Amino acid sequence: MKFRSRLASAVIGVLALSGLGSAAGAYTPTVSGAIGAKYYSMGGPSSQLGQPLWNEYPVTGGAQQDFQGGIIFWSPVGGAHPLWGAIENKWYAGHEAGWPLRDEEPLGGGAIAQHFTNGTMYYTPQIGLHYIGAGIREAWWNKGGQTGVAGYPVSDEGYWYAGGAIQAFQGGTFYFTPQYGTRLLQGAIRWEYERSGGYFYLGRPVTDEYSANASTRAQRFEDGIIYWSNGRIWTERY
Repeated sequence: MKFRSRLASAVIGVLALSGLGSAAGAYTPTVSGAIGAKYYSMGGPSSQLGQPLWNEYPVTGGAQQDFQGGIIFWSPVGGAHPLWGAIENKWYAGHEAGWPLRDEEPLGGGAIAQHFTNGTMYYTPQIGLHYIGAGIREAWWNKGGQTGVAGYPVSDEGYWYAGGAIQAFQGGTFYFTPQYGTRLLQGAIRWEYERSGGYFYLGRPVTDEYSANASTRAQRFEDGIIYWSNGRIWTERY
């Protein structure tokens, strides 16, 4: 925020000295088109965005305009949406999120989400801000999202072995592999998998956890099955 304001002051000064502005502070950016419609629907200068710093300019995939409190990005895919604060900073950091599809959405308890073409950013006051790529996100949503068994993400998505991905959540860890899709490991089975050597001992997860019988839970991997029943856990390797 401070850097953006200092940069704006520098630009205004250059415009004044070059004769492009009639006097210091005379430069007045315009806000129009789809970005203008979004900006004024939010309250214009009285919104969280504040005053525009300069005119809209083209960027890869669309157009952008910078304001005192954030930016509005427009793309033909998602339309015009504001970015600010922690989500704006993470978006700039290169998490391959793509273009914004919606504005920030409150989720309750101070949590917020913003959806992009390639994934979603989730923020909670307790955990902070994390990005979920589309593949893991779909599996997470199918299990109830933040109100399901996995809860909120506690890490960003990371690369895993053999072209896979991994991401930790409050209630478990999602593993993605091109061969078997996205699988959730949780509780005692996750603990046993990681304790025993994970990928190097049992390979990649092939299924989600399932009921082997009325009293036993199980999960299958490339090289074996982990079972849990009445506080006892064991592995059968192939």
